[in-house]
Order: sequence, then C-alpha cells, then structure tokens
Amino acid sequence: MLLHRINPEKNEARYYRVEVGPCISSLYAVHRVWGRIGRHRSGFLIMPCASAEEAETLAGQLAQRKVKRGYVLVEDYENAQETPMRKP
Repeated sequence: MLLHRINPEKNEARYYRVEVGPCISSLYAVHRVWGRIGRHRSGFLIMPCASAEEAETLAGQLAQRKVKRGYVLVEDYENAQETPMRKP
C-alpha cells in the first residue's frame, strides 16, 4: 500500500509504503519505507513475521495508523511514483 500526506501550507509532502514480502530470516515480513516525496528513500524497516496472516494483519494495522495521522491511500499504486522527480 502506498500512502501520501501532502499539505502545501506546511510544506509537507510525505509518502509511506507498506508491503508484505520475504526477508533473509523469514518467509514473511512487513517492509516499511517512508520519506519526502521527490527525494530518495529516507527510512526503511523490515519486520519478520511468523506467518502470512500475521504479516497481513500487521501491515493493515500500520496503514490504519498512518490514515489516522492524515495519510491518504494512493488508489493507482501500480502506476504511482513514490518519489516523483523534482521540477528542474
């Protein structure tokens, strides 16, 4: 899931991406990536999980927490750029 929080009045343009996928130590993990739109990735965190269900539940909880903080789900996730190019 890709979420954005954009507020021009506060000069705020942030993204947050959360996905379920494999990691070195586990078949299931929640991958979190966040930062400012238009810049390279600022931070990331991989959280190993015991099962696919646990990973999906955790990913949903993390996304809901961000929605409560003002982030909006980007509908066209497949075609959206998490860090669009800055204007020259």
